[in-house]
Amino acid sequence: MKAALCLLLALAGSALAYKSYSGYQVLQTKVLSHEETARLAPLMNRPEFYFTINPAPGRAASIMVSPENFALASTTLNRMRLSPKVIVEDVGVIVESERSELQQLRVAEKKEGRAPALDRFLTFEEVEAYVNEVAAAFPSLVTVENIGSSTEGRTLWVVKLSNGAGKKGIFVESGIHGREWLGVPAALNALNELTENLAANQALLDANDWYFLLVANPDGYSFSFTDDRFWRKTRSPNAGSTCLGTDPNRNFDISWGTEGTTDACSDTFAGAAAYSEPESKALADFLAATPNLAAFITFHSFGGFLTYPYGYTTDLPANAQQLDDIAQAANSAIQAVNGFQYTVGPFASTVYFSYGASRDYAYDTVGIPLVFQFELPGGGPNGFDPPASLIAPTVAEVWEGVKVIAASA
Repeated sequence: MKAALCLLLALAGSALAYKSYSGYQVLQTKVLSHEETARLAPLMNRPEFYFTINPAPGRAASIMVSPENFALASTTLNRMRLSPKVIVEDVGVIVESERSELQQLRVAEKKEGRAPALDRFLTFEEVEAYVNEVAAAFPSLVTVENIGSSTEGRTLWVVKLSNGAGKKGIFVESGIHGREWLGVPAALNALNELTENLAANQALLDANDWYFLLVANPDGYSFSFTDDRFWRKTRSPNAGSTCLGTDPNRNFDISWGTEGTTDACSDTFAGAAAYSEPESKALADFLAATPNLAAFITFHSFGGFLTYPYGYTTDLPANAQQLDDIAQAANSAIQAVNGFQYTVGPFASTVYFSYGASRDYAYDTVGIPLVFQFELPGGGPNGFDPPASLIAPTVAEVWEGVKVIAASA
């Protein structure tokens, strides 16, 4: 309780610095055609238009705008005949409600055992504490490796589970985008299932070693708790700009910089060079140095997509049919839990084009044959901030999909 109270006071002290989204609204377009998507796409590089659902044929785009930019956004979208409508009247009200709920749950929590809390989102420091607990409780099973440090000096921890040598490995990454909180409990739950609930999952550990990078972007993740709920990037300085951060999932040396913004203020800024960010460089080096990796799973949010390579081209990978078969089987296992169904397909044609991503690096450069990216279900005003009540059901169903992928490795 004392530790929880200290955290509460720390968050309260940061409230003065916390970015207010008071008066921000979310606009939604009509369902887009291919031509309308192409016309709308250039707006993604303009800071006045904060896309929460990127434009793609066959679905509506959503854009968060400040009070100062609402008239500009509304006029622009109307001129493009995209029929914008307001779907969130005040983002700030919902953000502050989430923040208050998080503080209350933290103070009220009465933790029993080592299982990670799934009724609220955990800070980076709480994730670290959980990792230490697990390592101490299962010393013959769990090893923890420091693979590098973030720009601000936070440690990048990889948790390895192994009960014997000579096996293939499964790597799980989460938290590479700061604001995508839901991915972290999905990975934490998988780690918990393979330790505290090992009796039910022994075959999964007997068949493979498991690696977890629970928070791949600890600076951005922490900043989204203390200063800006929708912060996505790292927190590194950029030469010649007052804007901080690079998108670490655009920073891998796989089709890096092929297309995208060079504006350091953009959420998808790819950096001054591939591996300009210590976070992406550390992950890339670890993957390249780890033999016998058979599967790579990365958790993002949001959208309800279960995808596989590629993101930088619509060309299909050599084993596309195998990847699709596994993803469809995983989707069926997920759907059997609560009825939620993911949209399955290669990333570029299912979600949007993305360049320099860990997903494609793991597949192309490292040569990991089974690579999957979950875009977990959304919630809240922007999709990135689902209510805490969605954590437990979401991670429970996703675990069933992960088990299908692991059994195929």
